[in-house]
Amino acid sequence: MAVLAINRMLLGESLRSLGWQGFAASAMITVASWGIGWFPRNQLSPLARSGFFIEFRTDASGVITCIILMALGMVWLTRTWIVTRPRVQGATGVTHKELGRLLGMWAAPLMFSFPILSRDVYSYLAQGRMLHAGKSPYAEGISALPGWFDGGSDGLWAQSPSPYGPFFLVLARIIFFVSNGIPEIGVGLLRVVAMLGVIGCFHFTAKLANKMGQNPTWANWAIVGNPLFLLTMIGGVHNDALMIAGVFCAMAYAYDRRPVASTLALSIAISVKPIVLLVLPFLGLIVLGKNPSKRARWSMWAKVLVLTLIWLSIVGALTNLWFGWLPAMFSAGSAAFPYAPVGLIGWSVSNLAGILGGGIGFVNGLVVAAFQALALIIVARLALSKDISNPVRLAAWSLSAVVLLAPIIQPWYILWLMALFVISHRVSWSSEKLMIYVSSLILVAVFVDQLSIEQWHSAWMMRSFAGVLAVLLFAGLFRFDAKTRRILAGPAGPAGSSHQGKMP
Repeated sequence: MAVLAINRMLLGESLRSLGWQGFAASAMITVASWGIGWFPRNQLSPLARSGFFIEFRTDASGVITCIILMALGMVWLTRTWIVTRPRVQGATGVTHKELGRLLGMWAAPLMFSFPILSRDVYSYLAQGRMLHAGKSPYAEGISALPGWFDGGSDGLWAQSPSPYGPFFLVLARIIFFVSNGIPEIGVGLLRVVAMLGVIGCFHFTAKLANKMGQNPTWANWAIVGNPLFLLTMIGGVHNDALMIAGVFCAMAYAYDRRPVASTLALSIAISVKPIVLLVLPFLGLIVLGKNPSKRARWSMWAKVLVLTLIWLSIVGALTNLWFGWLPAMFSAGSAAFPYAPVGLIGWSVSNLAGILGGGIGFVNGLVVAAFQALALIIVARLALSKDISNPVRLAAWSLSAVVLLAPIIQPWYILWLMALFVISHRVSWSSEKLMIYVSSLILVAVFVDQLSIEQWHSAWMMRSFAGVLAVLLFAGLFRFDAKTRRILAGPAGPAGSSHQGKMP
């Protein structure tokens, strides 16, 4: 009765109001992106010559205004997400269709923003350009073609092989060709693809949640409705939503005991981002069901492996890229990101070796290879675990090991792990609040790190201002907003689930 009373008190804002609040917050972020989002610099870009957008970026007051707008928009969207939380607790709250319309309103303005929180979309187009020019993105970095820097790509990938699968690279090639190299058209088409990935996530999250006895509405609120997810996948134009949708689709089919359809869906996800190849053994465990013998495990693993190889061979033949992604999958050490623990360790040890006369590249490669081997050992150990009652959670732990022991970690990788942990079992209320706080913290960090500041402004001053402002606004939201505080103080976890569990 106490929980029902709290819910009645919290359900004060109508769905219509929440929809328009999220829409307004995203609209603020979109307008802000015109001044601090990643701007196309290609000479074919019509916007690069537009005085309207240049005014936003060259005048200090315009940049500061855009920083304030984006920070306010992020906090407002986060508040709207949190305030929606009581409505997804049980069957009497928001329906699947209503939640879909709500999230659609939140996402719609982002379709018109410049890329925010990341500029990887320009690397997608650069790799599509390489493929169109007859070069393999698995054998060379994007600097193999002149003019790559003006295309807006991050220098991180200048000499590193592509981490993406053949299906996505061919899609990027087609989009580059259709856009005729005009970045605004290319970004717009890739954003449509990203939106389709988000829609796929929404559909297959509900489908998989139902298979696992989860509350599908709550799962979609936690995964797809997360502002970090929406702003990264649609605002940042990322392909991760396509990958997550493919993995969830594969798992849902596996619960239906349909290994052919399941391996096809996983093969498509692998052809977007090869790292999810590591989900394959757990897909076999889902198909098997509870307590299989060792012989049954190995037999099923052989079956799903053969099926997956068939599908990947078909994709490889159609794209003419075959399995070039396999060696590229293990050669990201040259693009090691210092903020990743393994990247930092590799950088430190290899530089120390260099001081002592050793080969920096060789030592860094050894460190990265050692941690990659450790990650694979953890995956194998989890796949051979005696308790396979929840293969999806085992897959979540496996991907966590691979991501955290990789030489490069991007903030949106955490979204994969959150998605798998959230869908795999009902989380405790304290873990759910932790998810909200961690998502907000990552949002602040990426917002500050990925501000596109022109060379005639002081980048460190603008970023410092953005960081202080965002931290103060989020702190104010969690500390002083009465409704947010009441919701976060509530005792309720996601209702409507058939089993109880806690996120470790």
